[in-house]
Amino acid sequence: MTVEAKRVDDIDGPDVAPGSFEFFDTSERKDAGMLYACPCGCKRVGALYFRPHPSPAWQWDCNREHPTLSPSIHDQPKGKTHWHGHLKAGRWKSC
Repeated sequence: MTVEAKRVDDIDGPDVAPGSFEFFDTSERKDAGMLYACPCGCKRVGALYFRPHPSPAWQWDCNREHPTLSPSIHDQPKGKTHWHGHLKAGRWKSC
């Protein structure tokens, strides 16, 4: 399954599509990570921190419209695998 990653202003909006994302800042730095709507369509929102944040954290290519993160995203709420895949060039792809 491949889903387009679409940048939005508010990830909590009522009509946010699966795979949508928005960047967030922290008091320490701008673009500290991203919030994303699960690409599977379940409407779950997750957070991904960018390095150098302590693990788990992802390397971001600084592309704000078509981002790439590495390594893979392994979404595990409550310790169980929910979704596992990659975000490359603005496309979510399941493993």
